[in-house]
Amino acid sequence: MTADRFEGKTALVTGAAGDIGAATAKQLAREGANVVIFDRKQELLADTDADCRAVGARTLALGVDQTSRDRIEEAVAEAIDFGGRIDVLFANAGYGKFAPFLSIPTREWHRHVDVNLTGTFDVCQVVAQRMADDRLGGSIVVNASSGAVTHSDQLGAYCATKSALRMLVFAMAAELGTHRIRANSVLPGVVETGMTAPMLEDEKHRDVLTSETPVGRLGLPEDVAAAVCFLASEEAGFINGVDLLIDGGQTIHGHPRWFRLDYRDAHEEKWQIPK
Repeated sequence: MTADRFEGKTALVTGAAGDIGAATAKQLAREGANVVIFDRKQELLADTDADCRAVGARTLALGVDQTSRDRIEEAVAEAIDFGGRIDVLFANAGYGKFAPFLSIPTREWHRHVDVNLTGTFDVCQVVAQRMADDRLGGSIVVNASSGAVTHSDQLGAYCATKSALRMLVFAMAAELGTHRIRANSVLPGVVETGMTAPMLEDEKHRDVLTSETPVGRLGLPEDVAAAVCFLASEEAGFINGVDLLIDGGQTIHGHPRWFRLDYRDAHEEKWQIPK
């Protein structure tokens, strides 16, 4: 880590109230960035904002529901007024909920699409348009999840939208290069966060995942933050269109696998926790 990799730059992090977004915002702040943080409600950002300020960063915290294109455009304009421009975007905000395919409510399918895919597209497009206008280049990193490459039962909507984000990143990497804007994605595996805590409280889940993760532990938000900051920095200036797994090798064994079906009895959905 270089202490001043982002000195004089402005970085925008969405979903910054969550553990991965917060850890990344704090890492960017420690490395000298002006930090703009978005989450769906401004009050959720109080802790992240305070932590970034504590290491000397200038910050701007904004409530932004990324299912609203109008609000995204307003907030990005505020971010540019604050920082002069946006040099780095970590498009991290997302949504996930378990449901078997046959019983996913239509509203839940649309919620996944609206937040994970359309919302991320809108954030990336609005920021990229401003980066292109500024003619100074930039870096975009998208949180696409290991679910983008490894299916997980009862997370079909989540995995489908995260997989689509990989292709969106390829499109940005290919088409934005002429503006000297790089685009890459990170694919975190099972990371210790508030989102995964309810599942990891089950010792069966934790034991299986830990014992079959080749590095011998689960991920931490700081593991993802370190990778995001590297990809966003000039040290990764020749890295474009890459999707980086940050999973300790979990996907080698097909994880995360929170549930599995016993297929032996036809027409019976017998869900089990893997052992």
